[in-house]
Amino acid sequence: MKLKNIILASALSLLTSISYAAPVLYFDFNGDGLQDTSTSVALGDALNASLYVSISDADTSANGGLISWGTEIGFSNTLLSANSFSLASNWPLSGVNNGFDNATGTMDLLGSSFSAQTGTVKLADFSFDTLAAGTATLTLNELFPDLATFTGFASSNGYDYDADINYSLASANVNISAVPVPSALILFVSGLIGLLKFNQRKL
Repeated sequence: MKLKNIILASALSLLTSISYAAPVLYFDFNGDGLQDTSTSVALGDALNASLYVSISDADTSANGGLISWGTEIGFSNTLLSANSFSLASNWPLSGVNNGFDNATGTMDLLGSSFSAQTGTVKLADFSFDTLAAGTATLTLNELFPDLATFTGFASSNGYDYDADINYSLASANVNISAVPVPSALILFVSGLIGLLKFNQRKL
């Protein structure tokens, strides 16, 4: 009897210790579907980015895949201004509060699907205008963290991933460089100044 209890306790301990990797969120700036932690863009050019999630095979087996997601993207609103967003086509159900607020530097996005999504999946595309030179940061945060009844990232079996996801791993830096003055323009202006001075001496 004691041996049976020990075996049951060990089995229960083993089952409760099994952990599945939470979905991993990340930004992609060059369109290859892989994670980018930084990118560079010239002042005046648009910044285009995509948001992806990677769901492990073990987690898919345990929870069935992702059925809905929601996150808040934070951005440096003195350097970037959001101008558009669109959910990927595999998320046909869009949140009613989806949108961006350049005054607060936030973009709220929520999408759902009719079928569970697995593997590496695109969530959304979005675009920013560049406002000034400097290093801007894009961050991800839990959507509506104060609403205990709200689930942002949910699996098809109803599991709530929000507390498991490490949102800070998805942060990315955007280096915005000032547009350099072309050397030909510098030479032209220098020549023009010299010509004006020459004309002044003749007068």
